[in-house]
Amino acid sequence: LYALNKEDGSITWKANRTSRAKKNFSFCTPLVIPAGNSFQIISPASDWCFSYDLNGREIWKSNYRGGYSVVPRPIYYEGLVYVSSGYDHPTLYAIATDGVGEVTKKKVRWRTAKAVPRNSSPVIVNGLLFMVSDVGVVSCLDARTGALKWMERVAGSTSASLIHAGGMIYLTDEEGSTYVFKAKPSFELMATNILNERTLASGMAYGNTLVLRTEVALYRIGKDSKANK
Repeated sequence: LYALNKEDGSITWKANRTSRAKKNFSFCTPLVIPAGNSFQIISPASDWCFSYDLNGREIWKSNYRGGYSVVPRPIYYEGLVYVSSGYDHPTLYAIATDGVGEVTKKKVRWRTAKAVPRNSSPVIVNGLLFMVSDVGVVSCLDARTGALKWMERVAGSTSASLIHAGGMIYLTDEEGSTYVFKAKPSFELMATNILNERTLASGMAYGNTLVLRTEVALYRIGKDSKANK
C-alpha cells in the first residue's frame, strides 16, 4: 500500500501487507473512514481486509480465507465496514472498525454468501444495504443486522456499481439497461431505460444528470443535458 504526496507524486510511505495469500492480486479502491480524532484506511485484499493509520501502520486485519481478485469498494456505516471477499465464492462481511490486531473472531458482526457481488459495489441508504449480484439479483438488507428485507431478480448480468440519488437506486446492467427503483425496504421499480449498448463501467451522478459510459459512447442524461455524444 502506497501513500503519495498529492502535490508532486512522491512516495510518502509504503506498507507491506502481513499476508501470504496464494492468489495475491486484488483491485479494490481503499476507503478512508473516521476513527476517533483521526482516520483509518480500509483496504480489502486477497485473504484479508486491512486497516491502516495515516502513517501506514497496520491497525487491524480480518480474514476471509481464499478470497482474491477483490473488486467491490468497501462502504462504511455507523462503525461498520462492509466488504466482499471477491472470487471465487463472494461473501459479504460486516466488520466493526474499533478492533486492534487480528479481529476475525471478535469483530465480524454478520456475514452472508447469498447473491453477493464479485464486481459491483453496494450502497447504504438510511440503514438499508443494497447490492446486486453478478447475475442481476438485487438484495436489500438491514445494514446493522444483515436481516434480509427483499431480494428480486431485477437486471441481467451486472458489473457496474449501484448509484443512489434522490431516494432512488440506479442499476445499469451489461446490456445497457438502467433500472430505477426506490431505496426502500420493499421493492418498487420506477423506470427502465434501454441503451442497447454493452456497459461494464459504473455510472456517475453529476448535478441533476446521470453519466453513463458504454463500449461505444459517453452519455449525459437529464433535464439540463444537451444530448451530445
